[in-house]
Amino acid sequence: MTAVDARAAVRAGVIAVVLSLTNFVAVFDGLGVAVALPAIQADFGLTPLDGQWVLTAYAVALGGALLTGGRCGDAFGRRRMLVAGLVVFAAGLLLAGFARDAWVLFAARAVQGAGAAFAVPNAFATISSLRPEAVRGRVFAAVAVAGGLGVAAGAIAGGLITQGLGWRFLFLLTAPVVAAVAVTARRVLDEDRRPDAPRPRPLGTLVAITATALLVYAITSHEPVAFAAVLLVLAVKPILPSRLLREKSLRAAIAGLPGFVFAYDGTVFAGLLFLQRELTPLQAGLTFTPLGVAVLFGAPLAARLLHRREWTNVFAAAQVVCAAGLVLLALGYVLPGLVLVGLGAAVSAVTLNGAAGRHVPPEDRGSAYGCYETAKYLCGALVVAVLATTLTHSYQLAFLVAAAVALLGGLAGSLLGRPS
Repeated sequence: MTAVDARAAVRAGVIAVVLSLTNFVAVFDGLGVAVALPAIQADFGLTPLDGQWVLTAYAVALGGALLTGGRCGDAFGRRRMLVAGLVVFAAGLLLAGFARDAWVLFAARAVQGAGAAFAVPNAFATISSLRPEAVRGRVFAAVAVAGGLGVAAGAIAGGLITQGLGWRFLFLLTAPVVAAVAVTARRVLDEDRRPDAPRPRPLGTLVAITATALLVYAITSHEPVAFAAVLLVLAVKPILPSRLLREKSLRAAIAGLPGFVFAYDGTVFAGLLFLQRELTPLQAGLTFTPLGVAVLFGAPLAARLLHRREWTNVFAAAQVVCAAGLVLLALGYVLPGLVLVGLGAAVSAVTLNGAAGRHVPPEDRGSAYGCYETAKYLCGALVVAVLATTLTHSYQLAFLVAAAVALLGGLAGSLLGRPS
C-alpha cells in the first residue's frame, strides 16, 4: 500500500466513525422515543392519534427541509451544514426534555427534524464522494451497522431510561452526546463545497412541510378538505426537482422507499405499541432487541450480496424477507418476525443508500441525497399516520398493510432500476 493509499484509508476510517456516530444518535433517538411514546401520551393525556404527532412532527420537518439541507451542503459546505444540523438537533433535544405542554414537545420535535435535515443528506453525500467504490460500500455498511446498534441501544436504553428516570431524560441525556459528535465532526471532516451548485429554495421547503402536514392531518382526521388543500399546495410547486429525478437509479431508489419504510418504521411504531399493551417499557425494549441484532448482521450481508448481484435483485429479495417478517408479526410470532424484518430492512437500507447516488454527478450529490431522504422521511410521516389509523381496527391489520406495501415497494424499485 502506498502512502497515498494509506492516507485515503485512514481518512475513510475517520469519516466512517464520525458518520456512524451521526447515524447512531439519530436512530437511537428515534427508537427511544418510540419506546417512550405510551408514557409520553399518558403524561400529557394524549389519544393515540394525537400522540403520533410526537413522531410525525419530527418526520414532517425532516422530510420537508431535507432538500434544502442537501442543497445548502453543496453550495455552502457539507461539513459546515452537517455540524450546524447537529447543533440544532441538540437544541431540539433540550427543548423536548424541558417541555411542559404537548405543543412545546411537538415544536421541539420539529426543531430536531429541521436539524437532522441538514445533517443527514450531507453525511450521505460525504460518503458518496469517497473513492474507490469498495471503500464507499464499506463506509455505507459501517453506517448501517451503527444504525443497528442504535436500534438495539435505543430499544433497551429507551425502556430503561423511561421506566427508571422518566421519558424526559431520554432527550436530556442524548443532547450532550449529539453536541460531542458535532464538535468531533468539525475537527476531523474536510470541507466540501461547490460554488456552482444550485442554491437552496426556501419556497420548496415551505411547500413540502405544508403539504406533508396537511396530508398527515387528512389521513388521521378523514377530512376531505385537507386532501384538497394538499393538492392545491402541490399545484403551486412540486416538492422534488425534475432534473434530479431523471437519474434512473435515484428514481428507482425513491420508488422503492415506501416498501422499506413501511416495513421498518411500521414494525417499530406498531410493534412497540403492541408490546406495551402488556409489557413495561423496559420489557418491550428488550423484546425488540432482536431487530437491532438482525440489522447488525444484515448490513455486512448487504455489502457481500451487492458485490455479486445486481442491486435491484438484492433489494427485491430483501423486501420479500421484510414482508414475511411482518406476516409473522401479524400471526403473533414476534421473535422470528422481528429477526426477518431486521435482516431485510438492513439489506434494503444499504442497497437503496448506494443506489440513490450511483449515477449522480458530484456537484449534485447533496441535493440528490436531499431528494432521497426527503422521500424517505415523508414516507415515514405517512407510515405513522396510516398505521395510527389502522390500529383503531387491529394490530394484525397494521402489520398486514405494512407487508403489502413492502412487497409493492420491492417490486417498484426493482423494475424501475433494472439495467436497460
